[in-house]
Amino acid sequence: MAIDPTILRNELDALTHELSQLLRTAGARHGASTAPPIAVTVAAAIKALGTGLNDADFEVERLIRARPLMATASAFALGMAVGLLLRRT
Repeated sequence: MAIDPTILRNELDALTHELSQLLRTAGARHGASTAPPIAVTVAAAIKALGTGLNDADFEVERLIRARPLMATASAFALGMAVGLLLRRT
C-alpha cells in the first residue's frame, strides 16, 4: 500500500490549520504575547516536517525523471517482493 503524497500533504495542511487555531486559543487565554512552550515546539516541528516532505518530493521526482526505466524496474521488483511476502503469510 503506497502513501499518496497528496493525501499526506492534505493531512499536514489540516494539522497545521488545527494547530494554528489551538495556538490562537491558547494565546488568547494566556495573553497575546506568550504561547505555551510546547505549542511553539510542535509548530516548529510541523513546519520542518512540511519542508522536509516538500524537499523529498522534489528529490524523488528528479530521480525518477533521470532514470525512468530503473524506477519502473525497481517498483516492479519491490511489488513482486511484497506480493511474495504477503502471499506466504
